[in-house]
Formats: sequence, structure tokens, C-alpha cells
Amino acid sequence: MRWLTALLLWGSITLPLAAQIVDTWAFTSPEMQERALAVAGQIRCPQCQNQSLLESNAPAAVAMRHEVFAMTEQGKTQAEIMSFMTARYGNFVRYQPAFESSTLLLWGLPPLMLGAIGLVLWRRRKAE
Repeated sequence: MRWLTALLLWGSITLPLAAQIVDTWAFTSPEMQERALAVAGQIRCPQCQNQSLLESNAPAAVAMRHEVFAMTEQGKTQAEIMSFMTARYGNFVRYQPAFESSTLLLWGLPPLMLGAIGLVLWRRRKAE
């Protein structure tokens, strides 16, 4: 009886987690679908922490994903879609922000930190 209760409890917890929103977008061609999915995979959901539009089922992500699909069907290029999404939602939605003066710290800090760590390790080794 305990085993059956545990199984029912486990099933009632895990089954709702498996439920997902089903996207029923109809593309005109498989090439359009590939292009749209590639672009949507490079845009971050503004509501979720670190999920792309393809991974997230948040209402904002679903709306943005449909917008990307519609823009792809209209013949917009990846650059046009990315610039539209960036203008509307900010640089946060891009997994790879553009190299600009406002993102200089973002791109420059990792190499500077690696260089500083290397310098500290080299000096310590030399001091020994």
C-alpha cells in the first residue's frame, strides 16, 4: 500500500512538469522553418533566466517566437529580426550582444581577467 501511495504521489508531481505548450505554427517550407528556428534559438526569453525562445514556454516567449516566425515568413533577414528584437527588448535578449561601446566591458573583461590571473600565477611561481 505504501508503494502504491508513493507511486501515485510521484506521478502527480512529475506529470504536470512534462506538460508543454504545443506550437502549431504552419510554415510555408522546411527552409523557412529552419531559418525561423535558427533565429529563435539565438534570442533569449526576457521573462526566463537563461532559456531561448525555443526552450521557454512563458507567454512572453511564445509571443516573441510567433513574431519571429511571422517576420521570417515575411522574408525578413536574420539581421533585421535581431535588430528589431534588440530595439524592442534591449541587448539582454541577444545571447551574443553586438560589439559596441556599451558592451565593451562585457567583451573585454574576460580576457583582462585571464591575463591578470596568468600574471599573478606567473609571479607566484617565479617567487618560489
